[in-house]
Amino acid sequence: MFTIFNVNILLHISSLFRINCILHFHEHNITTNENISKPMFNETTSENAEPKPDILYSALHSGTIVGEVKNNFTYPIESVRITASVYDKNGVIAATGDTYTSDYQIKPGNRSGFDTYLDEKLPSNSKYTLTTSFKKSEDSKPEALQLSVGKNSKGSNSFKVLGEVINQGQDNANSVKVSGIFYDKEHKVLDVDYTYTNPDIIGPNKKAPFELSFYTDNPEKIKSIGINAQSNEYSLITNRTQNKSN
Repeated sequence: MFTIFNVNILLHISSLFRINCILHFHEHNITTNENISKPMFNETTSENAEPKPDILYSALHSGTIVGEVKNNFTYPIESVRITASVYDKNGVIAATGDTYTSDYQIKPGNRSGFDTYLDEKLPSNSKYTLTTSFKKSEDSKPEALQLSVGKNSKGSNSFKVLGEVINQGQDNANSVKVSGIFYDKEHKVLDVDYTYTNPDIIGPNKKAPFELSFYTDNPEKIKSIGINAQSNEYSLITNRTQNKSN
């Protein structure tokens, strides 16, 4: 559950779960370097006519396609995989790559970032398709992780965010993962990153630090950040009045 804040302000977001179900696939066609605000999926729908997951935005930056996915289902989804195929102007495939979203599980109405690395030199005037696959989550995890984020720091070609995750649950929080989506002033995705707390197992009423740090050509372009924390057992404690960004 992402809440978006201006850079230099505390951030909050949410959740993790388990899953078991059939895979679903959707495809999205885009011209290289085209910035989109609404997806152009095919018209296939699920049997019960529920909405399909959206790729809200994607763009190609230095051989990597970055973007974010929104869960438009009424249930959580997990193992959300993004596969990119790049074609030249004649429709011949030139490169391919795949990745999972930064968050293992995405709650209904929430979003998660992704970056797909393309290990090939891309032709000019190329186009790419993004195909999503996912599983339905049957379980919900209680909110028990509290996120505290300090001030960010910017270098000439780097960006860093420090913070802590506090486990307010009654059991250990295992494999605690922190993810971030970094936006420009127009709320377009510039970069995504994730890390694990150190240590990644947090006992009850204990805390552990984390650091999101990455290289970027122009860190001054980053104007807002969405951050999430999840563990195998718990999701993030969220403010219900601010839990969905537009």
